[in-house]
Amino acid sequence: MKTGDARRRFEKVAAGDRQLAIIWCDGHESRYPSIWLLQACSCPACGSTESAVRHVRLTQQPARPKIRKMEISGQVLTLDWGEGHRSTFEAAWLRAHCLSVAERRQRKVKPQIWGREVQDRIPAMDYAEVAADPDRHLAFLETLRDLGFFLLRQVPKERERTEEVAALVGSLRLTNYGIFELEAKPSPEIVGDMALALALHTDEPYRIEPPAITLFHVLEQSAEGGESTLADGFRLAGILRQEDPEAFATLCSLPARFHRTLQEGRAFEMQAPIISLDSDGEVTGLRLLDRGMAPVDAPPDQVEAFYDALRSLLALVYDGEGQITVKLQAGEMLVFNNQRILHGRTAFDPAQGRRHVRSCHVDLDEFHSRLRTAYRSRGREEAWMTLSAGVRV
Repeated sequence: MKTGDARRRFEKVAAGDRQLAIIWCDGHESRYPSIWLLQACSCPACGSTESAVRHVRLTQQPARPKIRKMEISGQVLTLDWGEGHRSTFEAAWLRAHCLSVAERRQRKVKPQIWGREVQDRIPAMDYAEVAADPDRHLAFLETLRDLGFFLLRQVPKERERTEEVAALVGSLRLTNYGIFELEAKPSPEIVGDMALALALHTDEPYRIEPPAITLFHVLEQSAEGGESTLADGFRLAGILRQEDPEAFATLCSLPARFHRTLQEGRAFEMQAPIISLDSDGEVTGLRLLDRGMAPVDAPPDQVEAFYDALRSLLALVYDGEGQITVKLQAGEMLVFNNQRILHGRTAFDPAQGRRHVRSCHVDLDEFHSRLRTAYRSRGREEAWMTLSAGVRV
Protein backbone atom coordinates (compact mmCIF):
# COMPACT_ATOMS: atom_id res chain seq x y z
CA MET A 1 0.00 0.00 0.00
CA LYS A 2 1.35 3.41 -0.95
CA THR A 3 1.95 5.95 1.82
CA GLY A 4 -0.69 8.30 0.39
CA ASP A 5 -3.23 5.46 0.30
CA ALA A 6 -2.43 4.49 3.91
CA ARG A 7 -3.14 8.06 5.01
CA ARG A 8 -6.67 7.82 3.65
CA ARG A 9 -7.67 4.31 4.73
CA PHE A 10 -9.42 3.34 7.96
CA GLU A 11 -7.62 0.90 10.23
CA LYS A 12 -10.00 1.26 13.17
CA VAL A 13 -12.95 3.52 13.95
CA ALA A 14 -14.52 3.93 17.39
CA ALA A 15 -17.45 6.15 18.39
CA GLY A 16 -17.73 7.52 21.93
CA ASP A 17 -20.43 9.65 23.49
CA ARG A 18 -18.97 12.95 22.35
CA GLN A 19 -16.27 12.14 19.80
CA LEU A 20 -15.16 9.82 17.05
CA ALA A 21 -11.68 8.27 17.03
CA ILE A 22 -10.03 6.98 13.85
CA ILE A 23 -6.76 5.09 13.58
CA TRP A 24 -5.49 5.25 10.02
CA CYS A 25 -3.45 2.65 8.15
CA ASP A 26 -0.34 4.83 8.47
CA GLY A 27 -0.67 4.67 12.28
CA HIS A 28 -1.92 8.22 12.81
CA GLU A 29 -4.86 8.80 15.15
CA SER A 30 -7.53 11.45 14.58
CA ARG A 31 -10.24 12.58 16.97
CA TYR A 32 -13.37 14.47 15.92
CA PRO A 33 -15.83 15.94 18.47
CA SER A 34 -19.40 14.94 17.70
CA ILE A 35 -20.56 18.57 17.42
CA TRP A 36 -17.87 19.12 14.76
CA LEU A 37 -19.12 16.13 12.77
CA LEU A 38 -22.73 17.22 13.07
CA GLN A 39 -21.86 20.72 11.86
CA ALA A 40 -19.93 19.20 8.95
CA CYS A 41 -22.94 17.17 7.82
CA SER A 42 -24.09 18.00 4.28
CA CYS A 43 -27.04 15.65 3.98
CA PRO A 44 -30.14 16.96 2.15
CA ALA A 45 -31.80 17.85 5.46
CA CYS A 46 -28.83 19.91 6.70
CA GLY A 47 -27.78 21.49 3.42
CA SER A 48 -24.35 22.73 2.40
CA THR A 49 -22.14 25.29 4.11
CA GLU A 50 -20.03 25.53 0.94
CA SER A 51 -22.97 26.89 -1.02
CA ALA A 52 -24.46 28.59 2.07
CA VAL A 53 -27.74 26.82 1.36
CA ARG A 54 -28.04 25.60 4.93
CA HIS A 55 -31.35 24.37 6.34
CA VAL A 56 -30.42 23.95 9.99
CA ARG A 57 -28.96 26.37 12.52
CA LEU A 58 -26.45 25.62 15.25
CA THR A 59 -28.97 26.74 17.85
CA GLN A 60 -31.38 24.07 16.57
CA GLN A 61 -28.87 21.28 17.21
CA PRO A 62 -27.91 19.67 20.52
CA ALA A 63 -24.77 21.12 22.09
CA ARG A 64 -23.40 17.64 22.82
CA PRO A 65 -24.86 15.36 20.12
CA LYS A 66 -24.45 11.62 20.48
CA ILE A 67 -23.56 9.21 17.72
CA ARG A 68 -26.15 6.43 17.93
CA LYS A 69 -24.67 4.07 15.34
CA MET A 70 -21.96 4.00 12.70
CA GLU A 71 -21.39 2.00 9.54
CA ILE A 72 -18.32 1.61 7.35
CA SER A 73 -18.53 0.66 3.69
CA GLY A 74 -15.11 0.62 2.08
CA GLN A 75 -13.68 4.05 2.81
CA VAL A 76 -17.01 5.72 3.53
CA LEU A 77 -18.24 6.28 7.09
CA THR A 78 -21.91 6.81 7.92
CA LEU A 79 -23.02 8.14 11.29
CA ASP A 80 -26.55 7.77 12.64
CA TRP A 81 -27.72 10.57 14.94
CA GLY A 82 -31.15 9.11 15.53
CA GLU A 83 -34.58 10.18 14.27
CA GLY A 84 -33.59 9.29 10.73
CA HIS A 85 -30.66 11.71 10.53
CA ARG A 86 -27.54 10.20 8.95
CA SER A 87 -24.24 11.82 7.93
CA THR A 88 -21.82 10.37 5.40
CA PHE A 89 -18.08 11.14 5.27
CA GLU A 90 -15.37 9.93 2.94
CA ALA A 91 -12.12 8.79 4.55
CA ALA A 92 -10.01 11.12 2.38
CA TRP A 93 -12.08 14.13 3.46
CA LEU A 94 -11.85 13.22 7.15
CA ARG A 95 -8.07 12.79 6.98
CA ALA A 96 -7.68 16.08 5.11
CA HIS A 97 -9.54 17.76 7.98
CA CYS A 98 -7.83 16.02 10.88
CA LEU A 99 -7.77 18.29 13.94
CA SER A 100 -4.48 17.09 15.45
CA VAL A 101 -1.71 19.63 15.98
CA ALA A 102 0.59 17.78 13.58
CA GLU A 103 -1.95 17.57 10.74
CA ARG A 104 -3.11 21.16 11.15
CA ARG A 105 0.52 22.25 10.99
CA GLN A 106 1.08 20.10 7.91
CA ARG A 107 -1.89 21.68 6.12
CA LYS A 108 -0.45 25.14 6.64
CA VAL A 109 1.60 26.14 3.60
CA LYS A 110 5.13 27.28 4.46
CA PRO A 111 6.71 29.91 2.18
CA GLN A 112 10.14 29.25 0.74
CA ILE A 113 12.29 32.09 2.05
CA TRP A 114 14.89 33.28 -0.44
CA GLY A 115 17.73 35.74 -0.89
CA ARG A 116 20.37 36.47 -3.51
CA GLU A 117 20.86 32.77 -4.21
CA VAL A 118 17.82 32.82 -6.55
CA GLN A 119 19.44 35.42 -8.83
CA ASP A 120 20.76 32.69 -11.13
CA ARG A 121 17.64 30.49 -10.97
CA ILE A 122 14.72 32.85 -11.31
CA PRO A 123 11.55 30.76 -11.79
CA ALA A 124 10.33 31.18 -15.35
CA MET A 125 8.28 29.49 -18.07
CA ASP A 126 6.90 30.44 -21.46
CA TYR A 127 3.37 31.80 -21.37
CA ALA A 128 2.08 29.40 -24.04
CA GLU A 129 3.37 26.43 -22.05
CA VAL A 130 1.62 27.57 -18.86
CA ALA A 131 -1.59 28.41 -20.71
CA ALA A 132 -1.81 25.09 -22.58
CA ASP A 133 -0.64 22.52 -20.01
CA PRO A 134 -2.71 22.16 -16.79
CA ASP A 135 0.23 20.58 -14.94
CA ARG A 136 2.57 23.42 -15.92
CA HIS A 137 -0.13 25.89 -14.94
CA LEU A 138 -0.35 24.30 -11.50
CA ALA A 139 3.45 24.37 -11.18
CA PHE A 140 3.35 28.10 -11.99
CA LEU A 141 0.69 28.72 -9.33
CA GLU A 142 2.58 26.66 -6.74
CA THR A 143 5.83 28.50 -7.36
CA LEU A 144 4.06 31.85 -7.10
CA ARG A 145 2.58 30.65 -3.79
CA ASP A 146 5.88 29.35 -2.39
CA LEU A 147 8.46 31.89 -3.66
CA GLY A 148 6.14 34.83 -4.14
CA PHE A 149 7.20 35.66 -7.71
CA PHE A 150 7.46 34.22 -11.23
CA LEU A 151 8.58 35.33 -14.70
CA LEU A 152 6.46 34.54 -17.74
CA ARG A 153 8.36 34.66 -21.05
CA GLN A 154 7.16 34.93 -24.64
CA VAL A 155 4.08 36.89 -23.60
CA PRO A 156 2.14 38.62 -26.41
CA LYS A 157 3.20 42.27 -26.62
CA GLU A 158 -0.19 43.66 -27.57
CA ARG A 159 -1.62 45.79 -24.78
CA GLU A 160 -5.08 44.21 -25.13
CA ARG A 161 -3.59 40.82 -24.14
CA THR A 162 -2.71 41.89 -20.58
CA GLU A 163 -5.99 40.74 -19.06
CA GLU A 164 -5.86 37.44 -20.95
CA VAL A 165 -2.46 36.58 -19.49
CA ALA A 166 -3.45 37.75 -16.01
CA ALA A 167 -6.38 35.32 -16.14
CA LEU A 168 -3.85 32.54 -15.48
CA VAL A 169 -3.94 33.76 -11.88
CA GLY A 170 -7.55 34.91 -11.58
CA SER A 171 -10.01 37.68 -12.36
CA LEU A 172 -8.61 41.18 -12.22
CA ARG A 173 -9.20 43.51 -9.33
CA LEU A 174 -9.68 46.96 -10.82
CA THR A 175 -9.21 50.09 -8.69
CA ASN A 176 -9.36 53.73 -9.71
CA TYR A 177 -6.11 53.14 -11.63
CA GLY A 178 -7.62 50.44 -13.84
CA ILE A 179 -4.88 48.62 -15.76
CA PHE A 180 -2.17 51.16 -15.14
CA GLU A 181 0.16 52.34 -17.89
CA LEU A 182 3.62 52.76 -16.34
CA GLU A 183 5.62 55.01 -18.64
CA ALA A 184 7.65 58.18 -18.31
CA LYS A 185 5.30 61.17 -18.63
CA PRO A 186 6.06 64.90 -18.92
CA SER A 187 3.82 65.85 -15.94
CA PRO A 188 3.63 62.76 -13.73
CA GLU A 189 1.37 62.65 -10.69
CA ILE A 190 2.86 59.48 -9.21
CA VAL A 191 6.49 58.43 -8.98
CA GLY A 192 5.94 55.29 -11.08
CA ASP A 193 5.54 57.57 -14.10
CA MET A 194 8.97 59.14 -13.55
CA ALA A 195 12.26 57.80 -14.86
CA LEU A 196 14.06 57.92 -11.52
CA ALA A 197 15.05 54.94 -9.39
CA LEU A 198 12.51 53.48 -6.97
CA ALA A 199 13.58 51.92 -3.67
CA LEU A 200 12.07 48.60 -2.64
CA HIS A 201 8.47 48.94 -1.48
CA THR A 202 4.99 47.43 -1.62
CA ASP A 203 2.28 49.11 -3.69
CA GLU A 204 -0.71 50.99 -2.33
CA PRO A 205 -0.50 50.26 1.42
CA TYR A 206 -2.88 53.18 1.89
CA ARG A 207 -5.80 50.90 0.96
CA ILE A 208 -7.71 48.79 3.48
CA GLU A 209 -6.80 45.82 1.29
CA PRO A 210 -3.64 46.54 -0.74
CA PRO A 211 -3.16 44.87 -4.12
CA ALA A 212 -2.08 41.25 -3.80
CA ILE A 213 -0.85 39.43 -6.89
CA THR A 214 0.64 42.09 -9.15
CA LEU A 215 1.48 41.62 -12.81
CA PHE A 216 3.90 43.80 -14.80
CA HIS A 217 3.35 43.26 -18.53
CA VAL A 218 6.33 44.72 -20.40
CA LEU A 219 5.40 46.03 -23.84
CA GLU A 220 8.55 48.11 -24.38
CA GLN A 221 11.76 48.33 -22.39
CA SER A 222 14.37 51.06 -22.19
CA ALA A 223 17.79 50.25 -23.59
CA GLU A 224 19.54 51.54 -20.48
CA GLY A 225 18.32 51.10 -16.93
CA GLY A 226 14.81 50.24 -15.81
CA GLU A 227 15.83 46.95 -14.18
CA SER A 228 13.38 45.53 -11.65
CA THR A 229 14.63 44.89 -8.12
CA LEU A 230 13.01 42.34 -5.80
CA ALA A 231 13.47 41.17 -2.22
CA ASP A 232 11.62 38.67 -0.04
CA GLY A 233 9.82 40.73 2.60
CA PHE A 234 9.32 37.62 4.73
CA ARG A 235 13.08 37.16 4.85
CA LEU A 236 13.69 40.77 5.83
CA ALA A 237 11.06 40.53 8.57
CA GLY A 238 12.72 37.34 9.81
CA ILE A 239 16.12 39.01 9.99
CA LEU A 240 14.62 41.94 11.90
CA ARG A 241 12.91 39.57 14.32
CA GLN A 242 16.23 37.86 15.04
CA GLU A 243 18.45 40.93 15.19
CA ASP A 244 16.08 43.43 16.79
CA PRO A 245 13.08 41.64 18.35
CA GLU A 246 11.85 44.83 20.00
CA ALA A 247 11.71 46.64 16.67
CA PHE A 248 9.95 43.66 15.11
CA ALA A 249 7.33 43.60 17.86
CA THR A 250 6.73 47.35 17.45
CA LEU A 251 6.15 47.08 13.69
CA CYS A 252 3.76 44.17 14.27
CA SER A 253 1.66 46.00 16.83
CA LEU A 254 1.82 49.78 16.40
CA PRO A 255 -0.12 50.90 13.29
CA ALA A 256 1.74 52.93 10.70
CA ARG A 257 -0.20 55.54 8.75
CA PHE A 258 -0.23 55.58 4.94
CA HIS A 259 -1.95 58.11 2.69
CA ARG A 260 -2.35 59.15 -0.95
CA THR A 261 -4.14 62.16 -2.46
CA LEU A 262 -4.84 62.31 -6.20
CA GLN A 263 -5.76 65.30 -8.35
CA GLU A 264 -8.78 63.40 -9.70
CA GLY A 265 -10.46 63.97 -6.34
CA ARG A 266 -9.51 60.95 -4.26
CA ALA A 267 -7.94 60.83 -0.82
CA PHE A 268 -6.92 57.50 0.68
CA GLU A 269 -5.67 56.82 4.18
CA MET A 270 -5.07 53.64 6.15
CA GLN A 271 -3.60 52.79 9.54
CA ALA A 272 -2.23 49.26 9.96
CA PRO A 273 0.94 47.56 11.21
CA ILE A 274 3.80 47.30 8.72
CA ILE A 275 4.22 43.59 9.50
CA SER A 276 1.18 41.28 9.75
CA LEU A 277 1.20 38.05 11.76
CA ASP A 278 -1.16 35.09 11.94
CA SER A 279 -2.38 33.36 15.10
CA ASP A 280 0.83 31.32 15.23
CA GLY A 281 3.00 34.45 15.16
CA GLU A 282 4.20 33.80 11.60
CA VAL A 283 4.57 36.66 9.11
CA THR A 284 1.79 36.80 6.54
CA GLY A 285 2.32 40.15 4.83
CA LEU A 286 3.94 43.58 4.78
CA ARG A 287 2.90 47.15 4.04
CA LEU A 288 5.96 49.27 3.31
CA LEU A 289 6.14 52.50 1.34
CA ASP A 290 8.31 54.88 3.31
CA ARG A 291 7.86 57.73 0.81
CA GLY A 292 4.07 57.44 1.22
CA MET A 293 3.82 57.36 5.01
CA ALA A 294 1.98 60.04 6.93
CA PRO A 295 3.21 60.98 10.42
CA VAL A 296 2.41 58.10 12.74
CA ASP A 297 -0.77 58.52 14.79
CA ALA A 298 0.45 57.27 18.18
CA PRO A 299 0.86 58.46 21.78
CA PRO A 300 3.92 60.76 22.11
CA ASP A 301 5.79 58.24 24.26
CA GLN A 302 5.57 55.63 21.46
CA VAL A 303 6.60 57.80 18.52
CA GLU A 304 10.36 57.46 18.92
CA ALA A 305 10.08 53.70 19.36
CA PHE A 306 8.07 53.48 16.13
CA TYR A 307 10.57 55.43 14.06
CA ASP A 308 13.51 53.57 15.61
CA ALA A 309 11.88 50.29 14.61
CA LEU A 310 11.10 51.54 11.12
CA ARG A 311 14.70 52.75 10.77
CA SER A 312 15.97 49.24 11.58
CA LEU A 313 13.79 47.66 8.91
CA LEU A 314 14.58 50.30 6.29
CA ALA A 315 18.30 49.85 6.92
CA LEU A 316 17.93 46.26 5.69
CA VAL A 317 15.91 47.44 2.69
CA TYR A 318 18.29 50.20 1.66
CA ASP A 319 21.34 47.97 2.14
CA GLY A 320 19.89 45.65 -0.49
CA GLU A 321 19.74 42.67 1.88
CA GLY A 322 18.82 39.63 -0.24
CA GLN A 323 17.92 41.79 -3.23
CA ILE A 324 17.96 40.46 -6.79
CA THR A 325 17.81 42.37 -10.08
CA VAL A 326 15.87 41.35 -13.19
CA LYS A 327 16.00 43.12 -16.53
CA LEU A 328 12.53 42.46 -17.89
CA GLN A 329 12.36 42.39 -21.66
CA ALA A 330 9.52 43.33 -23.97
CA GLY A 331 7.22 40.33 -24.13
CA GLU A 332 7.77 39.28 -20.52
CA MET A 333 5.52 39.50 -17.48
CA LEU A 334 6.66 39.62 -13.88
CA VAL A 335 4.07 38.15 -11.50
CA PHE A 336 4.58 38.66 -7.76
CA ASN A 337 2.80 38.83 -4.42
CA ASN A 338 2.76 42.51 -3.52
CA GLN A 339 1.91 41.68 0.10
CA ARG A 340 5.17 39.73 0.44
CA ILE A 341 7.66 40.77 -2.23
CA LEU A 342 9.23 44.22 -2.07
CA HIS A 343 9.89 45.58 -5.53
CA GLY A 344 11.69 48.57 -7.00
CA ARG A 345 13.37 49.79 -10.15
CA THR A 346 16.62 51.32 -11.27
CA ALA A 347 16.55 54.68 -13.04
CA PHE A 348 16.28 54.76 -16.83
CA ASP A 349 16.80 57.28 -19.60
CA PRO A 350 13.66 57.92 -21.68
CA ALA A 351 15.89 59.31 -24.40
CA GLN A 352 17.44 55.87 -24.83
CA GLY A 353 14.16 54.19 -25.73
CA ARG A 354 10.56 54.11 -24.58
CA ARG A 355 9.64 52.05 -21.52
CA HIS A 356 6.03 50.91 -21.28
CA VAL A 357 4.76 48.50 -18.60
CA ARG A 358 1.12 47.68 -17.94
CA SER A 359 0.34 46.89 -14.31
CA CYS A 360 -2.71 45.08 -12.92
CA HIS A 361 -3.71 43.03 -9.90
CA VAL A 362 -5.50 39.87 -8.79
CA ASP A 363 -6.78 39.43 -5.22
CA LEU A 364 -5.37 36.72 -2.98
CA ASP A 365 -8.70 34.94 -2.72
CA GLU A 366 -8.89 34.65 -6.53
CA PHE A 367 -5.35 33.25 -6.63
CA HIS A 368 -6.03 30.82 -3.79
CA SER A 369 -9.25 29.71 -5.50
CA ARG A 370 -7.27 28.76 -8.62
CA LEU A 371 -4.95 26.63 -6.50
CA ARG A 372 -7.75 24.89 -4.62
CA THR A 373 -9.79 24.08 -7.72
CA ALA A 374 -6.68 22.71 -9.45
CA TYR A 375 -6.07 20.40 -6.49
CA ARG A 376 -9.72 19.38 -6.24
CA SER A 377 -9.76 18.36 -9.91
CA ARG A 378 -6.84 16.04 -9.13
CA GLY A 379 -8.33 14.65 -5.91
CA ARG A 380 -5.42 15.94 -3.83
CA GLU A 381 -5.50 16.80 -0.13
CA GLU A 382 -3.94 20.20 -0.84
CA ALA A 383 -7.45 21.30 -1.83
CA TRP A 384 -7.92 21.95 1.91
CA MET A 385 -4.53 23.52 2.64
CA THR A 386 -4.30 26.60 4.85
CA LEU A 387 -2.97 29.57 2.88
CA SER A 388 -1.57 32.88 4.07
CA ALA A 389 -4.16 35.62 4.53
CA GLY A 390 -1.66 38.34 3.60
CA VAL A 391 -1.72 41.75 5.26
CA ARG A 392 -4.16 42.43 8.05
CA VAL A 393 -5.63 45.51 9.66
